[in-house]
Amino acid sequence: MIPYTSRTATLSDLRDQLIKLLDDAEAALPRGQEAVRASLLEALNLLSQAPPEVWPQGSLHGGLAGWQVKRVATFVDTHLDSTIHVIDMACQARLSLSHFSHAFRHTFGEPPLAYVTRRRLLKACEMMRSGTEPLSSIARECGFYDQSHFTRHFHRRLGMTPQSWRRLHAEEPND
Repeated sequence: MIPYTSRTATLSDLRDQLIKLLDDAEAALPRGQEAVRASLLEALNLLSQAPPEVWPQGSLHGGLAGWQVKRVATFVDTHLDSTIHVIDMACQARLSLSHFSHAFRHTFGEPPLAYVTRRRLLKACEMMRSGTEPLSSIARECGFYDQSHFTRHFHRRLGMTPQSWRRLHAEEPND
């Protein structure tokens, strides 16, 4: 995994790292889907670690304002372990449900609940990579109803089960 550790890194640095990961994914196509998925997941993880300065900044024409983006993203990240309703996200942005849903999709490029699911899966991947906690516990801590619900969303988004992903990304023992 390529860690995004520098708070002073520029948007250009992030772009260059993402381009490299996407090039790696394209080059891995002949080797199989697992290598491609691994590279794409690294790109997603890189984006999730990016500081707020590189989050979507909102739009003057139909999108969320910068303060709304930050407020909603923070709300989602702090409530991943519980049920998140779109109306609660809309309240954070101080918008009606329909206006918020349209503006959110315009800003983030995906519907609000797809964003929440993606953030939950990223948190789950971080937990699986850094620990040995049972998948059922990880599922609950990431806001999924149960392990089956978690597995269904994980497989739909990443094309493999959480257990397969965990084995694929197990930390290599140091010699």
